[in-house]
Amino acid sequence: MEFLINLRQEGESLFDLLKAAIRQWQNSPWQHERERAAYAMLLYQRCLAAYTGYLEEAKARAEGGYNTEVDRRLVREMEEKLAYWQRKLEEVSAPEAPLRSRLPGP
Repeated sequence: MEFLINLRQEGESLFDLLKAAIRQWQNSPWQHERERAAYAMLLYQRCLAAYTGYLEEAKARAEGGYNTEVDRRLVREMEEKLAYWQRKLEEVSAPEAPLRSRLPGP
């Protein structure tokens, strides 16, 4: 049995959900919750890899075709989303920072 998610249409929601699961459970005292967080991390990474592959295909199609402004805009938007999702993965992968360093301001 398979379940498919279109990352271009539903990626924001999926990445947010995975990110929340990772944050919620990665430092849990309960082993089963840490395992959930590890699985969410694996899914996040697999989704990023799939999105990266699709982005490379989209770039090749845009460069091989007419390469219109619309093509370039779509590729640029996809690159921005990918960079954002990669930064969020780095944030949730990093050891928990002290509360003070996460607060805005001086």
